[in-house]
Amino acid sequence: MVCSIGRLYAKVEDYTQSDSYYIKGGGINQSEWYGKGATQLELSGTVKPEDYHKAYKGLDPEGKALRQQQAGKKQNPGRDITLSAPKSVALIGLVKGDRQVLLEHKAAVRTAMDYVERNCIFTRTGKGGKQRDQTDNALFAIFHHDDNRNQDPQVHSHCIAFNQTAGADGKWRSMDNRELYQQKMTIGTIYHHELGRRLKALGYELEWNRDGTFEIAGYTQQQLEVFSTRRSEIVAAVGMDASAEVKAQACTTTRKNKTYKTAEERESLEVTWQQRAEAAGIEHPQPKLRQNLEESYHHSSHPGSTAELLRSAIEVKCDRAVAFHRHALLKETLIQSQGNYSLEEIERAIDREPNLLKTKDGRMTTAQAVRRETDILQKAQVRKGGDRALATAQAAQEKAREFGLNAAQERALSHFATNQDAVMLCQGDAGVGKTYTLKALHEIVPDDRSVRGLAPSAAAAEVLQQDAGIPCQTLDAYLMSPRQSLLQNELIVVDEAGMVSSRQMQALLERLQQTNSRAILIGDTKQLSAVQAGSPFKLLQQQAGLPIVQIDLNVRQQNPQLKETVDLLAAGKIEPGYQQLQQQGNIKQIPIDSKRFQVAVNDYLTRDGKTRAKTLILVGTNAEKQIVTAQVRLGLLARGQLGVETQEITVLKRKDLSSFAIAQANNYEPGNVVKFHQDSTKFSRDLFYRVDRVDAKTQSVILRDKYGSTQTLELSKYKQREVFQAETREIRAGEQMKFTRNQYKQNQVNGQRFTVIELKDHGQIIVQTKGKTQTLKPDALLHCDYIYADTVHSSQGKTADRCIYVASSGNSPTVGRESFYVAASRARQEFIVYTASAKDLGLSVQQSRGQENALPLVVSHPSQSKSQPVASPSQPISSSIEPQPPLQDSQILVPSPTREQEFQLLVQSKYLVEEKGERNPQNSQEKIYKSADGTEIKLSGDRLRIKQGGAELEFGRDNATVKNTFSWQQMQEQIQARTAEAKQLIGLNRSRDRGRGISR
Repeated sequence: MVCSIGRLYAKVEDYTQSDSYYIKGGGINQSEWYGKGATQLELSGTVKPEDYHKAYKGLDPEGKALRQQQAGKKQNPGRDITLSAPKSVALIGLVKGDRQVLLEHKAAVRTAMDYVERNCIFTRTGKGGKQRDQTDNALFAIFHHDDNRNQDPQVHSHCIAFNQTAGADGKWRSMDNRELYQQKMTIGTIYHHELGRRLKALGYELEWNRDGTFEIAGYTQQQLEVFSTRRSEIVAAVGMDASAEVKAQACTTTRKNKTYKTAEERESLEVTWQQRAEAAGIEHPQPKLRQNLEESYHHSSHPGSTAELLRSAIEVKCDRAVAFHRHALLKETLIQSQGNYSLEEIERAIDREPNLLKTKDGRMTTAQAVRRETDILQKAQVRKGGDRALATAQAAQEKAREFGLNAAQERALSHFATNQDAVMLCQGDAGVGKTYTLKALHEIVPDDRSVRGLAPSAAAAEVLQQDAGIPCQTLDAYLMSPRQSLLQNELIVVDEAGMVSSRQMQALLERLQQTNSRAILIGDTKQLSAVQAGSPFKLLQQQAGLPIVQIDLNVRQQNPQLKETVDLLAAGKIEPGYQQLQQQGNIKQIPIDSKRFQVAVNDYLTRDGKTRAKTLILVGTNAEKQIVTAQVRLGLLARGQLGVETQEITVLKRKDLSSFAIAQANNYEPGNVVKFHQDSTKFSRDLFYRVDRVDAKTQSVILRDKYGSTQTLELSKYKQREVFQAETREIRAGEQMKFTRNQYKQNQVNGQRFTVIELKDHGQIIVQTKGKTQTLKPDALLHCDYIYADTVHSSQGKTADRCIYVASSGNSPTVGRESFYVAASRARQEFIVYTASAKDLGLSVQQSRGQENALPLVVSHPSQSKSQPVASPSQPISSSIEPQPPLQDSQILVPSPTREQEFQLLVQSKYLVEEKGERNPQNSQEKIYKSADGTEIKLSGDRLRIKQGGAELEFGRDNATVKNTFSWQQMQEQIQARTAEAKQLIGLNRSRDRGRGISR
């Protein structure tokens, strides 16, 4: 784990036992005070035990209390923020012996702690501590370590954030730690990105991972694992597929006691590391400064400006949510930057991005999201009251009696028949008979009006077609159809409208206008929303001004107690509904994950076959689904309910890659399968292509088709594609499975169930689906999987007699008000819940996890009244905001030179003087480079000096700044000038190399 946050040790010796050079031998660089709080308390240099113990107790160096000490209450001394370097960094720095790498680690740690101090340090003030104030003041004690308890090289730093911070009023108070935990992943990404950026500047080539971590190129995974014995112990204890929570527990239970090493033992340990490296055949990679600089200019993994980089990150964040925290956007931007831009540059780009808008709760959304939602509202109101009715009220009443509709269903049918709007809205709770009502409607629609049904999934579309008799397809298939192929004047019925995203809704309403069609949107805003961003069905109900007809009489639950519970959940009375389930004994608490799954599966297996066939097992995640599936299959096999003969088939599991990730080589590996959505001169959409080789340097892959032909795919091109992981599945006679993709040529629909009847010779498989028997070849089952368990999300729209719900533990995003309502409302007779903590689950299910809309979140300008219309799509979003007066000279802050500027200028200047500098005839160890603008760069041993006019910048050992008299503006001019010179020099070098026949 890159960043972890936990409790700290009471004794400073616990942070030094494994680092003998802290107590013995000086070791001033192995611990340090840091932060504004340390400066304020005049704490600097090495951390002394007596100072640490005072800070631990909330005292200043004089022994005076800094924060309130409550008698009898256990004190919270602070938090230990641990940042860990990649294993390859430990090998370079400790085994190979490049100590500069260790210094860059420390610098990256400080950069991360600077961010923590600026963004994560809060305190509570006001009556009852209800107000949270940001202080920008932290007291850190940092301990830099270089091994773990298994005596493996492991570079990491413990950053102790003591529980005291000084506010703007100068008073010291306790910290509020919530922001630390919320931004933990961002803090880790900042550290990793800064470290990677610095290592690139040193000349090391990096291999970036999907999560923003990296390894130094040149080591194999097997070589890294030679020095990763702790990881091997944890995997041996809990297995490779264990959850992060279980692995974290195993990390504590399996670790050895700390050992204290003498200086001699320390030297012996380093010799042992070198011997192990030699035995593993490790050849350490060498830095290549010139080559690395050239590639950074000509082969950047993300070329362009920080603005372009940020727009790409915003696109990724907006794909799944209309609003996001600034730190989440920062994290995604850093992941995409891959060390090409500094934290300062990226934060500046975020703060200047005009497309970003602040929300009322302090998050961010985009002007594009606001415009899209505004467009949706306007399109929904077009032709309001301008269409002719579908039927008379009398015809609707007669059909309602014929179908035996209840009052709520009849009211809805009458509304559909007589309403004259282009868009009609129906809010229907779970299990109220919405589809049955649509069947009645279909029979009174006049013959000259074509009816088309749409649903988010193929399975839901098939159910609507079978139960309502309406020809159906998926919403995406309709939206991708050529405009000329669509009928005019249709009635479009959209089922599960609550699962439609904002992008889809905008496109749908556009199609309605193009074809002069009408739409009935029917769904439930209380159930799960779309995976993609936005909740337009809710937006239309709240702001479109259209009448909403409700169907709210529950007809699904046949168990009176369960019906009462589901009705409470539907009414938003989550706590009473949950308490009712508890009182009935239907919430079963089993804290240990493995045991909870085992008990739930046994509950399922001990039921008779007929009951099992009408029982759903629901889980939160696909990983949990795999655990349940494996245990159910073992149980069925032990009971002789699966065949003895086996056959392995290959299935394709789609990789969930963002628009950025799909263009990154680190997300591909040999054996992956690529499928293109469109034909091109190089690739056919009818073929599958297997990845033969991945080239991270050129960001390309070699693809091979079934005929053996190969093609090179530049990952930045042909991005309308999907990437699959090829996996194997063991199948036996009796297996319950489903298709996972629409394959219309083979009459396969996503979600369609089938049973394996028999395994024949030559790999043929006999299956039964939709009451018919088919003989299939293995390649017809590329898109299928077991169906012994469902995720809650995929279960929406399904019904079963009984339901067993294994709720995710912890604060999982898969557990919330909407998912719990969906899970509970699937069952007719029985709903059983297995959870790690009944109390925690009871709190989680009261939180909404549904998609949001941007419009209600945007902070309105004070001059804008609630009745004013929002900006139109053609009107810039900024037009509704009054321009602010320009800043006066006294209000403009002139920034001081930053360490970031110094570091950029150092890298460029060192390259120039090393490549083009001339030897000083009076000192052969000194090189001097003189620029046309009068700048002189002098390199002498570890010291680098840059002079222009009367300004001077000097670096000493370890690239530390000794002196800087340049202004911020002068630094910017220097960076631009030296960068331009470096680019020109690189171009000359490359031309010269080509002339000599040298390739780079």
